[in-house]
Amino acid sequence: MNRGWWWKFGLIVAVTLGTVWFLIPTYYSLVVLDRDQRNNLALLEERMPAWAPPAKYRLNLGLDLQGGIHMVMRVDTKTALQKRTERRGQQIASYINDKKIGEVSADTDPEKLQLTLTAKDPATMDAIEKEVLATFTDFTRVSRDGATLVLAPDEGQTNFFREDAVNQAMLVIRRRIDKWGVAEVDVRKLGTDSIQISLPGRSNPEQAKELVGTTAQLEFRMVDDSNPQFFAQMFQQNPPPQGSNITLTEEGGFPQLSSPSREALLEYTKDKVPDNRVVLTECIADPVRKNDCASYRSYLVEENVPLTGESLAGADASLSQLNEPEVNIAFDPSGAREFEKLTEAGVGRRMAIVLDDNVHTAPNINEKIGGGRARITMGRMGARTFEEWLGEAQTLALVLKAGALPAPVTVGEIRQVGASLGDELIKKGGMAALVGVGLVLLFMAVYYKKSGIIANLALVLNGLLILAGLALFNATLTLPGIAGFVLTLGVAVDANVLINERIREELGHGKTARAAVDQGYDRAFWTIFDSHVTALIAAFILFFTGTGPIRGFATTLIIGLLASLFTSIVVTRVFMTYFVHGRNAQSVSV
Repeated sequence: MNRGWWWKFGLIVAVTLGTVWFLIPTYYSLVVLDRDQRNNLALLEERMPAWAPPAKYRLNLGLDLQGGIHMVMRVDTKTALQKRTERRGQQIASYINDKKIGEVSADTDPEKLQLTLTAKDPATMDAIEKEVLATFTDFTRVSRDGATLVLAPDEGQTNFFREDAVNQAMLVIRRRIDKWGVAEVDVRKLGTDSIQISLPGRSNPEQAKELVGTTAQLEFRMVDDSNPQFFAQMFQQNPPPQGSNITLTEEGGFPQLSSPSREALLEYTKDKVPDNRVVLTECIADPVRKNDCASYRSYLVEENVPLTGESLAGADASLSQLNEPEVNIAFDPSGAREFEKLTEAGVGRRMAIVLDDNVHTAPNINEKIGGGRARITMGRMGARTFEEWLGEAQTLALVLKAGALPAPVTVGEIRQVGASLGDELIKKGGMAALVGVGLVLLFMAVYYKKSGIIANLALVLNGLLILAGLALFNATLTLPGIAGFVLTLGVAVDANVLINERIREELGHGKTARAAVDQGYDRAFWTIFDSHVTALIAAFILFFTGTGPIRGFATTLIIGLLASLFTSIVVTRVFMTYFVHGRNAQSVSV
């Protein structure tokens, strides 16, 4: 055999071993652990061998397969708009009075979402109207009568605010659930003002309602930089226990502790910090799976909380004059005074922006910031793309605004899906899949003989690749996903049928076994490729436009089609080539 064959054979062996290795967490989660232990990542890590991949790379079961809690949260955007209009009225009046253009008072009609500005001196209204419409572009003129100017929120800005309010609520809810430890949570927008939440494996609706429905707390805390070597000294004097994976890193010239486990990091630092100080952690996002934390980094902050998100009036991401992402924040009058005092006393220090006890960022305070407005830069771009750089600024703006939710969130629907139903669906769905695959394997072996057996081996590898792919992307397997699994196996078989029938045609034309196999694969390639590409296009459309089970079906279909291309074009050809080239076969059974 030539070197090319051995290279391809080695690739197949490597892929097969890697696939089996990657399915170890899934095997332990679904087979070794009991049903009520499946979602316990710590226990799963403990049970698995040390050489196995991390427990987070496992195939999750959806709500329909293992039971859990289904919730729908309603975001009251109408009340949020009313409060926003009222707040903007106060800001406009304060701005005009501070500019000394005139003296105005502001009244709000919550039902009509209209803001009425009344000038003390009617002669100043022309200048007031011009300044307001030029500065506050999110409002438009409705009418004017003498010293009275009526404004209303711009329709485009209003629609943006509604969407932004839902996005903020989703961010808060996801962060809260992540702290609860539900690894396979599904949080998605439902309609224009609702959020759908699926919590597989959970059985306490009241606890879920309390967790999700509570307003998040945004805090501005001062980082304790009085002893920059604090964590380095702790690490040297009290080495972390073996197996904790706690390391000493450096960020911006400050030694910090880092660990893949937030709980291990907090447990290690417990009772080792000075009085009036606490240790908080920052999530370092996984570069591939952005919603997961690759590790956690420690911060020593003051226990006192000088300023909270209740004083925050707004936060928006934008580009600076140098075309660099930044976040502009604004406080209400009382918050502006507190923020000015805080920055004046903390010049040269870092200020941690904390949401639900998690540090999101800790920028340096370069100068006293007055006027209730501040700018947070996003550092150097480094290895990030510009889109990632800007995305971090947009996420930070959402985090800042989410501390004091602009829209009330209420529980519209909550119900528990029984685990017994999930077990029944697993049994029936699994049985249907096994029967279907078994009949296909039997047909291929009987009808195509040795070629059918080779196709069956490739089909088994195809199934393992699909499961490993779902585990790699931390996908959630649902009942429609099982249907997609069986469908992709059928597509894979169809590709082998095309190849075998093409080889038969070549043999019927008097070709030798070698020539028949080579030309059979070559001439069937574009037919197989075209059919897979068209199916992939449909699958991607389902993935990006569908929700819930439809998206689960599409995910399984996409991974299965890609695996099918590999097994039908590469795997089966390698083995067929071995039999007709390596063993110098004069005939081939198809």
